[in-house]
Amino acid sequence: MRTRSKRVLFIFSLLVALAVIVFSVWFDWNMVKPYIERQVTEKTGREFVIKGDLDVNLSLNPLISTRGLSLANADWGTEQPMLNIDKLSFRVSLWDLLLGDIVLPQVSISQPRIILEKSVDGRRNWDLKKEEKKPPELPKIGKLTLDRGTLLFRDPKTETDVTVRIFTDSASDDARETPINIAAEGKFTSLKFTAQIHGGEIVSLMDKTFPYPVRGKVQVGNSHAAFDGTITGLQALAAMDLKLELHGDDLSALYPIVGIVIFPSPPYRISGRLRHQQTEWSLKGFSGQVGKSDLGGDVLIDTAGERPMLRADVVSQVLDLEDLSGFIGARRAPQPQDSAAEKQEKKASIAAQRHRILPDQEFRVDRLRAMDADVKFTGKSIRNKDLPVEHLVTHLKIDNGLMTMDPVNFAVAEGNIVASVTVDARGEMPTGQAKVDVKKLRLSKLLPKSDLTKEGSGLIGGMAQIKSHGKSVGALLGAADGHFGLIMSGGQISNMLLEVVGLDGAEIIKFLFAGDKNVKVRCGVADFDIKNGLMTSKAFIIDTTDTNILGEGQISLAEETIDMKLSPEPKDFSIVSLRTPIHISGTFKDPTIYPDKMLAIRIGAAVLLGVFATPFAALIPLIETGPGEDANCRALIASVKKSAQKNDAKSGKH
Repeated sequence: MRTRSKRVLFIFSLLVALAVIVFSVWFDWNMVKPYIERQVTEKTGREFVIKGDLDVNLSLNPLISTRGLSLANADWGTEQPMLNIDKLSFRVSLWDLLLGDIVLPQVSISQPRIILEKSVDGRRNWDLKKEEKKPPELPKIGKLTLDRGTLLFRDPKTETDVTVRIFTDSASDDARETPINIAAEGKFTSLKFTAQIHGGEIVSLMDKTFPYPVRGKVQVGNSHAAFDGTITGLQALAAMDLKLELHGDDLSALYPIVGIVIFPSPPYRISGRLRHQQTEWSLKGFSGQVGKSDLGGDVLIDTAGERPMLRADVVSQVLDLEDLSGFIGARRAPQPQDSAAEKQEKKASIAAQRHRILPDQEFRVDRLRAMDADVKFTGKSIRNKDLPVEHLVTHLKIDNGLMTMDPVNFAVAEGNIVASVTVDARGEMPTGQAKVDVKKLRLSKLLPKSDLTKEGSGLIGGMAQIKSHGKSVGALLGAADGHFGLIMSGGQISNMLLEVVGLDGAEIIKFLFAGDKNVKVRCGVADFDIKNGLMTSKAFIIDTTDTNILGEGQISLAEETIDMKLSPEPKDFSIVSLRTPIHISGTFKDPTIYPDKMLAIRIGAAVLLGVFATPFAALIPLIETGPGEDANCRALIASVKKSAQKNDAKSGKH
């Protein structure tokens, strides 16, 4: 009985197998095509067509193949169709299908062409009709072979048009050793774009937890990047760990690429470890060179908020101040890599600015509003040919267009210049305010090449406060309101001291003092009122051992011009005491001096007292030249008052 049952089962199985074989041979699979086309069309909202025959070779892993698949583009698209595949073949694991999983052990796609594009108003052609709340799970793929794939991405709003060619190296039979190769070219944000990227095994593309290996090179305009590392969860960029190298002509050129605002800079080269987790991107422990300056530190960008948030702690061991000129809007000279048109534009820009010093490049208000920032910067050692700056510490913050720099602390000549600066770009016209304290600058260090280094003990202190509005640093200063005060205690006036401001020191000393020599200074004070960018002297005196120098006039920050008169008052009458006043005029860039046509008239103690009977006299205790170092200035005021009282007594006044 058992033997008969086995025979019956065997015959039944054989008949079923024969029936399946006959079915597979004689069944016309093209009868299924209309159903498939209709289902895809309904689910996507786009017409789906299969032009070729549908062939099925039955086995435990049936092989399904067809030709001429296409999915229509959006009706506003630049061309049809959105998707076109010359030939598609794949195997399906029946056993996994019975268990509820879709597993494709082998997939081969020949000459796929995909168009992804945006309309001018921001619509995306890949936003298909969706009937489900969440997208379906993609099938698990074993070995994937791509033959001459093409992807086009177009966005007219950002002037982006990129063609990407994708293929796989199928020389190996091992599915996990089939790499992806990508070559791209075109325009990205109107800039020339090229890329060469190599990916790892195909099977890991579908694994959301597998660190997918990737390496490549990308060029956008004159910005270059090379990377090598892993991306986890490639579809959603769940995590990233890449060794990154960047180099280019200008850091600010990275803004249209990464959306992060960086000030204009000279050529740079930076390397570090780029990591990404959730909404955070970090470049920790980076190092590099920007112009003649080295940079290093940590950078973190968080995209979770309304605007990207940049946090950074950057240190430069040796900082060249010229490399920061782009931060305040200085114009850039033509670079070797510039196009002919760019070189001509920069030459014309510099020519227009040739008589001016203050930067007039307008702030990029849109960029100040595009992101927030909290950046700490330290320049441990400063390289600068004009000023003895020793180091720099600053803290910059940006909050929805409101930029603050507090402090900006320069260590200069054994003292400090400490500033607090605010630029509010939240309105149409940026406004700004600044407070600057000059503390204990040593004159001998300020002019290290002069003879003052031998015996000079002069100290300089001062303070300034301004408020203004304007679209550039030059415009802000040109419309500034406020005041500026300065004290020098001790030291000397010499050729070198006057040459530091670009004037003819020998000529000035000849007219103001007895011959061409160094003159010791007891005290020097200056007080300027600032209104609409015009600095008007309220008090200006330099008290030397043999002469008092009184100053008057104006300095225009808007026009960058000088109109000052310096009048000498010798302390002891003699033939040489009849020295003439001098005028300082011209521009900041090209100042000139010339003697007054009339001889100096002895001014007297009453005028000196008038100079000090100003609000500036009250500022003297607030300006730091050093502990007790303002004694000469205090003594000067006291002596002038005493002299004035004696004169009053002689004239019968009480």
